[in-house]
Amino acid sequence: MSLADKLWKNKRVPDLEVLVVTRLAQASGQQPWEEYAALDELLTHIGDTADQRLTFQAAYPIHG
Repeated sequence: MSLADKLWKNKRVPDLEVLVVTRLAQASGQQPWEEYAALDELLTHIGDTADQRLTFQAAYPIHG
């Protein structure tokens, strides 16, 4: 399961977000709460446009 796959549909998965925050904090040396605040802002911004994205995507169905 990928964070991007879930976020595309504005689905938040707390356990997955904790994993990402932990890895970001380890890589950056920042505090986990700082990484969470930044990630949450980004995920919220992306998620807010999910309905428009999904409506556009539905206008071009794939038929195989």
